[in-house]
Amino acid sequence: MKNIITKLSGNKLLVFILIFVFAAFFYSFNIGFSDLCSDEIYTKSMLEGTLSDFYARFKNDLHPPLYYLGLKLFTALFGLNPVSLRFFSVLGVLSTVLLGYFAGQRVFGKQGALYFCLMLISVPMLAAYSHQARMYTWAAFSVTGVFIYSYLFIKTGKNRDLVFLFIFTVVAIYIHYYSMVAAFVSNAFVFLYLLFTKNKKWLHHLISLLFAALLFLPWLFMFMVQVKRVQHAFWVPEVSLTTVLHCFAIPFTEQFWTTTYSVLFVILIYSLIVFTFFKSSAKSFSEYRLVLWLSLFIYTGTLFVVMIISLFSQPVLFSRYVVAIVVMLVIPPTILFVQMKTEWLKMILISIILFLGIRISVSTFYFSYGPYKQTIEYIATTYPEIRKILHITEITAGPMIEYTGNSGLSHYWLKAEMSNVDAFPQAHQYKQPGEFLEPGEVFCAVRFNNLELNKENLDLVLSESELIKTDTVSDNKVEDGIIIIQVYLLKYKGR
Repeated sequence: MKNIITKLSGNKLLVFILIFVFAAFFYSFNIGFSDLCSDEIYTKSMLEGTLSDFYARFKNDLHPPLYYLGLKLFTALFGLNPVSLRFFSVLGVLSTVLLGYFAGQRVFGKQGALYFCLMLISVPMLAAYSHQARMYTWAAFSVTGVFIYSYLFIKTGKNRDLVFLFIFTVVAIYIHYYSMVAAFVSNAFVFLYLLFTKNKKWLHHLISLLFAALLFLPWLFMFMVQVKRVQHAFWVPEVSLTTVLHCFAIPFTEQFWTTTYSVLFVILIYSLIVFTFFKSSAKSFSEYRLVLWLSLFIYTGTLFVVMIISLFSQPVLFSRYVVAIVVMLVIPPTILFVQMKTEWLKMILISIILFLGIRISVSTFYFSYGPYKQTIEYIATTYPEIRKILHITEITAGPMIEYTGNSGLSHYWLKAEMSNVDAFPQAHQYKQPGEFLEPGEVFCAVRFNNLELNKENLDLVLSESELIKTDTVSDNKVEDGIIIIQVYLLKYKGR
């Protein structure tokens, strides 16, 4: 067995191919399990229509356009269906693995690049968002590129590395606003380092940043529109110690819950990060000190900038968005394994990390965002007299419209302060229930899992209606069925 391992490690490209093949199967596993959630239906709605329609939709969106452009091209080639929508996110994380190996060799060495790839596969947050039709895995890819080429340009001063840093910076700016902040933080580190070390390449770097800023100008107007929209209303809660701690814990936990596995994983990873940080003061560590500092500076610096924005403007600090910078947290363990001389301890630690990470990730692959299709079928068969569904939150609106099929059900919405329901023209929007309901008419209202959002709309419709029956639909795709849709069977009385 030892001889086999020695031979494999001697052919590192073969080992990487095996890792990559595993990653491709791993991230594709059970990809169609859950119904499309509200955010994914919103993504799908952004792809429809002409290019002018596409641009206009960003007035109601809160993201840059590059992900949607890439997905629009991808689905034009491979079809617009749940698997193709999500598989584009799988390609995002697989691209990160490829980048981590081939470009990562110049940072960590060939063996270290393999460790880096294994650490990437162990991150549950990357796995969870590889199954969502959103831009997060591609944001992680762009920030990984910014990190790698920031370090390489500092070390080599080569124009080729600066060009790649520039490219990944522009991509990060146009993928997600968290990746844009991360790119800003990383480039600030590069610029200040070059300036304080009196490296004449600081001017080259500054020119590249000016070009990146110029390339953002075409999007500046829409960016300001989106900023104003966020200032008007946004769903992210106020900054607190809990929200900050959650930003550090969620990369290594299940998506919406924690188990013994994830608690142990969080403790292990941060123990390794802290140990590596203190070990970096040793002389033998000097080769990787800059890499370590840059990775931690990007992660903490991005959170700090977003926190400042949240404290002095509209709150935008939310744990889900740290997936854009999550790769920075596996840099310290990667460096530690490169430096570690005790092979048996290294293998044990890597095995434990992979076991915990994959175990947690697989559990998220069996998570269902809700019984949307099932609820449509249940209402159509159990209450055939119902023709109108009133949605209390957009979480049910988009997905249930998507799965309406030939049920004959129509969907309605009462105006709310913050909503993306405008993206779904099939949802008929009104200000008052009496505008679309007649006295004596039987209809139903649906609510997602006791969610308090827009509860005033639920209270309004209940006050003007006779409650015939309350019902629930549990998700039968999962054993516990913890995600439910509440159904209120109502007869409208009038105001």
